[in-house]
Amino acid sequence: MSDMTRRWSAEELELVDRAAELQIASRRADRSIRPFVTVWMVRVGADVYVRSGAGYGGVSRWLPRARDAGRGLVRIEDHVSPAVFSSVHPDDPVHDEIDGAYVRKYGGSFGMTNPATRAHTLLITPSPDASGGLAAQ
Repeated sequence: MSDMTRRWSAEELELVDRAAELQIASRRADRSIRPFVTVWMVRVGADVYVRSGAGYGGVSRWLPRARDAGRGLVRIEDHVSPAVFSSVHPDDPVHDEIDGAYVRKYGGSFGMTNPATRAHTLLITPSPDASGGLAAQ
């Protein structure tokens, strides 16, 4: 973990488990925030992952933007947190656990466990902010 990130709190991890989706917004080059995009997310241990389903016509535009920006915001229910977005290498063994988490959470894979999708996986890590955690909106 770097100085730019912190661990997810127990409250935040409960939100991840409870919520069906999160919204992700990446930072533009001018530091403004792009509009939120709704995506499925899963938890493996204390880590949170999102994928762009390669099985449905290719990668959505939000993923390369978030990957390239490396920073932005995530919103889960009414809680917003600054976050760091990191690519997960397609050969990382955590993908088997991510695949299983998608199947368990969503009752099927719906293209999210397609082998090509592994290249379109981001680890979302919360970033410290002035409030030290979630900010309700």
